[in-house]
Amino acid sequence: MLPRALLRLSPGTSQQRPFSRSAPALNAVLNQFFDDPQNFGKTELRPKLRPGRAWSSDELRRKSNEDLHKLWYICLKERNMLLTMQKSYQNYAKAFPNPERLDNVATTMKGIEEVVHERNDAYYQLETGKGVDPPKRTITSFMGFTYEKAAREHYQPPTAGQKEYEVPELDADAHMMQKLWAEKEALKERDRKDVAAQREYLSDSKLKFKRGGRRTFDRLEDIKPYL
Repeated sequence: MLPRALLRLSPGTSQQRPFSRSAPALNAVLNQFFDDPQNFGKTELRPKLRPGRAWSSDELRRKSNEDLHKLWYICLKERNMLLTMQKSYQNYAKAFPNPERLDNVATTMKGIEEVVHERNDAYYQLETGKGVDPPKRTITSFMGFTYEKAAREHYQPPTAGQKEYEVPELDADAHMMQKLWAEKEALKERDRKDVAAQREYLSDSKLKFKRGGRRTFDRLEDIKPYL
């Protein structure tokens, strides 16, 4: 059964104004946000009406920039249509047919972004010797953690002899935080080694009959595989 919201926007209904010249054009634009009427009320699309798979990165690399630009807007319109239909089906507590269509469109759009980024990066490498990605700077937070952050534009040029990112002076709380964090990471590494040694100790027969390894040790030599 066709939802009432879709009936109001379907061409040829009583809501359409035939005396207005802009009504058919308006309906043609709005109909792009809705699926084929043959798919309304279906829980699964018929094989002939199902869309194909997503475009792969190798296939997109063979396209020109103009074709990628057209394909991007085709995917954008398809995504808007699918999101509109998905919301309508959710409002009427109906199953949206073939939800993998959204995943295929998202995969294609992500591939287009990757291909365009590759071409822009190659262009800037040839022209300027630098990539299109912004440069990164290594900074240290007030808790003593060091990480990389993309550089941003400054309102004023940097002062000569002054670093762009200064390392903050860590207080006693930051040093304690670093000490506890290092202890936590050491315990995690010890547990990882214990699990790896336990798996290596188990034989095929023990795994087959679901027998575990030793839990207690009487001699120091028995602990060597776990160290």
